[in-house]
Amino acid sequence: PIQQRPNPQHSLKINEMLVRVRSGVDTATRAAATTRFFHHLINRSYPNSSSSKQVVRHLSSTPFGATPGQDQHPQDSATVIQGPSLLTGTGVHRPSPSLFQLPGLRSLPLWTAPSPPGGDKSRRRIAYNDPYVTGIVQLLESNFSSIKAEYLDAVMGINGGDTKIMAPNTEDDDDERRQSPLQPDYDVNKRGGEHASDALHTGSWDWHSYVLQGEFNDKFADRCPITAGVINGLKEDNALFGSPFSFCFFSTLMGESTIKAHTGPMNLRLRVHLPLVVPASASDKNKDGNPKCAIRVGPKVHEWKEGEALVLDDSYEHEVWNDTNEPRVLLLVDVWHPDVSMIERERIGNPKCAIRV
Repeated sequence: PIQQRPNPQHSLKINEMLVRVRSGVDTATRAAATTRFFHHLINRSYPNSSSSKQVVRHLSSTPFGATPGQDQHPQDSATVIQGPSLLTGTGVHRPSPSLFQLPGLRSLPLWTAPSPPGGDKSRRRIAYNDPYVTGIVQLLESNFSSIKAEYLDAVMGINGGDTKIMAPNTEDDDDERRQSPLQPDYDVNKRGGEHASDALHTGSWDWHSYVLQGEFNDKFADRCPITAGVINGLKEDNALFGSPFSFCFFSTLMGESTIKAHTGPMNLRLRVHLPLVVPASASDKNKDGNPKCAIRVGPKVHEWKEGEALVLDDSYEHEVWNDTNEPRVLLLVDVWHPDVSMIERERIGNPKCAIRV
């Protein structure tokens, strides 16, 4: 696979570089391993080296993780192919995922409109009248009270739900639960992650996750069985997004905090917000003339309403702010974009998903 050169020391150096690159970039987020990534990595380590160019050519001709002479990737896995450059900075908001994009999917910043005056949710508008998105919205909204009660109990230690469901049978057990609430479980200060704070947030932002980068949290399910059951139902219906980019968590954005403008890594998912706690002064105007607590997706600014699900495409640039002195809490759930077919969902979610660039 690598053409041998007369100088054996030179060939040894090339093979050594390949081994180090492959072992050093064994990450769950395999889509980061593109030719462009390897090109910059190797050229920084071996500037002006003819060996580095040969290594990049070799990596470009084989699937990620393959060894020389190995067969092509399994037929039941998807392939990521480096595509053309994208035009951005035109002043028009369009989907601009940071990692990769599946062509041909319907695209809107927001897939839900606010309830009409009077709050009649049965008259809410869902983009394209899509029955798949409508079903997800109705499922989450119908469980709003129970999900909120579980958040208050498991995170805040406030038992405001049905005691037959939300609390153990004895006062001692109840006291123990209140003394050991769920702890935040995602380090938003971790550099390089999808939600790394050095690029994204200011203030305080806590996560209490049921699904974190595709992995399920049993402790969450023990403390929040109704919420977990709702999400498990989405999984059984093949609606819950399945990949290392899949998340479901209680998102608590404290007062005087922001999440800066950014785009998601792909357009394969839709992100659903079920607001559980919205600050009383959220609708008041801030110094920019916007609501004090809101989200902007593309050109649209949206205020959350408790119990009213918001569905957005996070491959559009979006940002969040809470300029009040109260927390904003929501359940965030990633679901498959309705236009991604079942066979595509299976292959994209296959852990053997290959990278060919």
